[in-house]
This record gives sequence, structure tokens and C-alpha cells, in this order.
Amino acid sequence: MPPLEPLRQAEIFSAAHYVPAQNTFGGFVYAGATMSLTAAYWAVHSQRPDVLAFLGCDMIYDTAGDTHFYGIGRADPLRDDVTLQSLEAKSARLLIHALRRGTLCINLSDLPQSRLVFPRLSFEELRLLSPERLAGMKMDARAGIHQHRVEVAEQIERELGYFYEDGMYWNHLDEIDRAQLADIDRLWISAIGPPAAEPTEECSAAE
Repeated sequence: MPPLEPLRQAEIFSAAHYVPAQNTFGGFVYAGATMSLTAAYWAVHSQRPDVLAFLGCDMIYDTAGDTHFYGIGRADPLRDDVTLQSLEAKSARLLIHALRRGTLCINLSDLPQSRLVFPRLSFEELRLLSPERLAGMKMDARAGIHQHRVEVAEQIERELGYFYEDGMYWNHLDEIDRAQLADIDRLWISAIGPPAAEPTEECSAAE
């Protein structure tokens, strides 16, 4: 079968587009340097959709064989990269940043596991999603966010200053503290978790 012709309305977006978009959310080190997240931040920044739906992006590679376009599952999100220590935390951060801009991230997958922490909907539920139901889902998602933890995470991000305008963080790995990023990840994932004791100053980046 010959390759499909590209859609006439299709456009190619490159680093010239997505790096500046990613920078408006703090840069690759904090957002997570894998294309699924990068594309999502670009979409939120440039398109401002009401809903950003994910499918085939659970980032679970536990089945042998050619089950992914990566082949046997040696996937980009699972590489040993300082920015990808917790995909769950990175998806929590995206969820929160997207909500601030009026976008609800959802997962259309029906797999039992996912690294994404977004609300799940079926295709039929998405098809029938009314503006009123969507507004209610956004309200529920916002209500579940622990704002103090978000504020602490963002304060630490600013204090650490791991921001590289050209996006080439790999040229600065000697400046980046893996343990500090892991602390930030724990804050982001706990920001959408069940109520618990608020983080203490022990998580401060100054230490």
C-alpha cells in the first residue's frame, strides 16, 4: 500500500515553534523532555483547546514484541534522562498548567495502566461531552489541586533556575541536580493527590 498523502491543511512545526512555547511553562527541565509532553505544551500555548485528549500515550511498555512504534519498547520516555524521572509527576504538572489556560487534559485510553494522571473518558463520553459537563469536570479537577504544593514546586523551580532558552539542557547537565528535580516531582504528583500533610521547608531548593 503506498504511503498516504499528507493532509493539505497539515503544517510542520519545529523547534522554532515548540521551544518558545515550552519556555512559557518553565522550560524542558521542569516540563519533561519527551515529545508527547512537548507537543502538549505547544498545543495548550498556541491553540488553547477546551480539551486536549491523549490516546496511545500511556507510556507503559510491558509487552514484548512490536507493540509500539518504538518496536520492542525501548522508548524515549523511559530513557535515563534527568527530566523524566517521574512521568506521572510531569503529567500532573501539565494537567495543572493546562487548566490555568482553560484546557482540560484527558486520557481516552482504556488500558488498565497509564503514566498519565489525567481524567479518563471514553470516545462516546467525549462525543457527548456538553459545555456544562466540561465546565463541571474542569471545576472538579481544579478543586482537587493542592495549591500550596503547586506554589512550593514553582518557587523551587524558580530558585533552582534550570531554564535554558535554547532548550538544549543536555549541555548543562553538570548544573542540574537530579535529587532536587525528584523533590519537585514529588510535589507535583502530590499536588493532585489525596489530602495529606503539607510539604515542609525541608523541600526548599536553597538547601
